Amino acid sequence: MSDKIDLVIAIPTAGMVRMSFAYSLAGLISATAARGMPTRPEATLTVCMDIVESSVIHTNREQLVKRAIDAGKSHLMFLDDDMTFEPQVLEIMLGRRQSVVCTNYLIKTATPEFVAVGLDGKRVPTREESTGLQPIAYSGFGCSLFELDVFKKTPQPWFLPKFIPESSSYTTEDNPCYERIREAGFPVYLDHDASKLLSHIGSRAWNWKEVAHG
Repeated sequence: MSDKIDLVIAIPTAGMVRMSFAYSLAGLISATAARGMPTRPEATLTVCMDIVESSVIHTNREQLVKRAIDAGKSHLMFLDDDMTFEPQVLEIMLGRRQSVVCTNYLIKTATPEFVAVGLDGKRVPTREESTGLQPIAYSGFGCSLFELDVFKKTPQPWFLPKFIPESSSYTTEDNPCYERIREAGFPVYLDHDASKLLSHIGSRAWNWKEVAHG
């Protein structure tokens, strides 16, 4: 892996940002600026941010990735504006030295379940004892890290949802994108340790501990 990491923090948004997300983002940027990356002493890290605002989330993501590639960036981290996170998530995920690292968090439903899906098609929980990396089929993009070579070698469109005729509905953009990435030869890893530092914001914040013993 290169000793120079040129990272863009990419935020797809509909325009309204909660204070808890803004606080998390400020904490991440200030901690990175103050401490550097202690788990990656061989790397020089440069960080910038990019935002695309519209009501079409998969268009926002497509444009953010394309702009990062055109700007010559090496890595992209999606941070969705309905997430909260501790500053260490970036340090942990970059320290994995993998092309695709994503996280696990609860879907905002009345009966919470995890967003990550394993290679066997079943939901993957993050429990107290869960640690390290786990190969999976897909997860959400809420807090996810990519080497941009992944998208350079995966044909567009990257984030196109699929149509489900049986229910006359569409998938989210994450499952089809990760499927295309895996078909291009890149494994997808779930980071359980980083996942424990996240919450998913809705009418309340869904946290991994709620079903940690399920």
